[in-house]
Amino acid sequence: MLQRIWRSPPQPLLEANPASLDYPVAALGDLLAPAVERLAQVLGVPQAMAAQSVLATTALATQGHANVELDGRIYPLSLYLLTVASSGDRKTAVDRWALQPAREWERQQWQAYREKLARYRANLAKSHLLQATNEGSEDPPIFTEPEPATPRLISSEPTIEALTKSLCFGLPSMGLFSDEGGQFLGSSTMSRDNRLKAVTTLSALWDGSPIDRSRSMPGESLRAYDRRLSLHLMLQPCLAGQLLKDPLLNGQGIFARCLIIWPNSLAGQRLYQPVDLSKDPQLQRYRQRIGTLLHRPWSTGNDGSLEPKALPLRSLARQTWINLHDTIETQLGEFGELANVRASASKAADNVLRIAGVFAVLEDSEMIEVTHIQRASTLMDYYLIEIQRLTEQEPANTLLEESDRLLRWLQEKHWSVFTVRDLLRNGPRFARKSSHHTLTLLVELMEHQWLSTDGRNFEVRDVSTQ
Repeated sequence: MLQRIWRSPPQPLLEANPASLDYPVAALGDLLAPAVERLAQVLGVPQAMAAQSVLATTALATQGHANVELDGRIYPLSLYLLTVASSGDRKTAVDRWALQPAREWERQQWQAYREKLARYRANLAKSHLLQATNEGSEDPPIFTEPEPATPRLISSEPTIEALTKSLCFGLPSMGLFSDEGGQFLGSSTMSRDNRLKAVTTLSALWDGSPIDRSRSMPGESLRAYDRRLSLHLMLQPCLAGQLLKDPLLNGQGIFARCLIIWPNSLAGQRLYQPVDLSKDPQLQRYRQRIGTLLHRPWSTGNDGSLEPKALPLRSLARQTWINLHDTIETQLGEFGELANVRASASKAADNVLRIAGVFAVLEDSEMIEVTHIQRASTLMDYYLIEIQRLTEQEPANTLLEESDRLLRWLQEKHWSVFTVRDLLRNGPRFARKSSHHTLTLLVELMEHQWLSTDGRNFEVRDVSTQ
């Protein structure tokens, strides 16, 4: 009979990291909040994940129509969002539903573009024919019709050069959206040689700065004003962990501009919901409103630049935002509450204005009201807490994580006593990659006082024999 010899209390295998807080869905307002709740409920995703996709799509639909204007300073409505989630967490499904109205608009625009392009080519051919016919005349016909611009609204994995060209010669308002953000961040646009150029360009676009590219080749230099880009990338945890610690990316401040979430997975709890979201009233209201905003023409200049209307702040909203700005600033010092996330916190007040502006345009408000600032501030509080949580987490130890996972499996399956052979035959797959790996996990559990052994049998501490 195996004797229990516990030398000391069991030691935790993993340090308990704080769980992510519940996303403040109500702050999204009467239109977006119900859509987020339905997407999360039916698709089985965290509300934070659904909120990221919906908020990013709303920024895409509103950014071309207005800028926040405060004391002569211009704040675009563009938002950059990052969502960290594993494969199987239904990132693709929720993003597909959130982006559906934008995809439908884009499809309609491509159909119209093909028709315009066919007419343009026919007119160009006629012009060439007339020029050939009148070659000897004093005033040959000159074809001045511009070629129609490609209506690419959403791009998933462009190079940074392709993205800037699309903004210069195509639509002046775009979205960089990818449910597999690693395809973009791991592509040639983010190789070591191009990474600095890419993140600098993305940061400049967030700021609303002109696109400025100088090249020696004729026709390759670009200069374009008042373009807008919103971004939503979904990343795998392993890649996110590397990127968030990348000194080059952090040094350029690209992540400081992003609203980042890393919610707890709901895998294992997502029972099927027999609901047709295409007929859901809450989603229909959301799709209709986003579609209306996308079909509303942008005001543009002769050079194709956007001329968004100015969104001023009502007096109470202005004072509320100034108080918020100053409160954040006082917490950025060496011993302040936000000192460890200074880069992100320094952009927080700007992001509050952007989110408030998105709400105002969504609700057809001519001014930013105090409620818009308050709701945006509630969301920003969540994002600051989330980035603090992620920053303060201890680096992952894969061996300890798998040892902890094996312990929880043994406890759940009520394996109070077992042998190595039992584990290799019937244990969880991750624990039986090899005999050496299995023994390594068992040694970790023994060192942490969760297992004892007589040389053949292992006994699990505090597990009933049910």
